[in-house]
Amino acid sequence: MNQPNSVPNGRLLIESIGLTQDRLFFFDAKLKVAIPGQLLKELLMLAASTLPFEQDFYLATYPDIREAYEAGRITDPRAHFIEKGYLEGRVGSIPNINEEYYKSTYPDVEVAIAAGALESALDHYVRFGALEGRSPNLESVANTKRWLAILGRQ
Repeated sequence: MNQPNSVPNGRLLIESIGLTQDRLFFFDAKLKVAIPGQLLKELLMLAASTLPFEQDFYLATYPDIREAYEAGRITDPRAHFIEKGYLEGRVGSIPNINEEYYKSTYPDVEVAIAAGALESALDHYVRFGALEGRSPNLESVANTKRWLAILGRQ
């Protein structure tokens, strides 16, 4: 696994993409910065490596990964999550879903569960909700809104 385990000096990073500390911390929110693809990939993998990971959940949730693991095409499910799964939108561990909150906040999910199209709020969140920027519980609303604003999706 090519897991990042250290990060270069922060100043070196920001200067390598043509920024200064002042420009980074006092920029207009609409400022766009070019970043080399390999640097972005490494930073995303580093972020993914800090997320909780439960191998049993990962293999049970994603049958294609389980099949590849059992066939030996994937030797380390955690490495797969860090290097590919996270970027594919996969979830590495059981999210803290509040079933009642989720269904009451997202009535479409409650309808889909009642119709048998989904098993649960957890099923929806893992398959669709995380990618859609939905909050899994009341405590995560502020954090979800913050990230959606940063991503320009709110």
